[in-house]
Amino acid sequence: GIDTELFSPSKTAISPNSILYFGSIIRKKGVLELSEIFNCVIEEIPEAKLTLLGKDVVDIKTKKSTLELFMSALSSAAKQNITHIPHIPYNEVKGHIARANVIVLPSFAEAFPMTWLEAMAMEKALVSSNIGWAKELMIDGKTGYSENPKNHEGYAAKIILLLKNKESNITFGKNAKQHIKNNFSQEIIGKQNIDLYLSIMKQ
Repeated sequence: GIDTELFSPSKTAISPNSILYFGSIIRKKGVLELSEIFNCVIEEIPEAKLTLLGKDVVDIKTKKSTLELFMSALSSAAKQNITHIPHIPYNEVKGHIARANVIVLPSFAEAFPMTWLEAMAMEKALVSSNIGWAKELMIDGKTGYSENPKNHEGYAAKIILLLKNKESNITFGKNAKQHIKNNFSQEIIGKQNIDLYLSIMKQ
């Protein structure tokens, strides 16, 4: 569960057309797909900016820097609008989430992604992957959008929709917060665990 008071909406001003990815810079998190996705976004919104917040990891397949692979796949226009922040204290992550217009989490592999919970609890609209566990957290078209990260144009189209449509962005963010409070708050998850242990003890 997540502390929905600690991760709550902020009054921090949102940076226009800002996109945030936070997590390890690694293939399994969909980062290499994100380069192609951002190329598509830039074609439609040249002023869009993408921040990668996380540690670069050596790619398991090529043994090269994943960040270098990411950058090499970008168009010349897209390269101008990329910022990489390798490491900041955990308590500063919230500030970056608060300033972001759209959160992108195109991961192929997660156990249960706390990053998604944190962003949703802060009333942020996500464009996430639609793979496996994603359906436990995301409600496509209500708390944000879900898409296969390999569908670069489709994923980009959903980012563009949220960048252009402030009303939908806000509505999805509020829906995301309520979804987390109703299903994944510490109070809800704690009660579910206690009820489970009590039921086992009675057997």
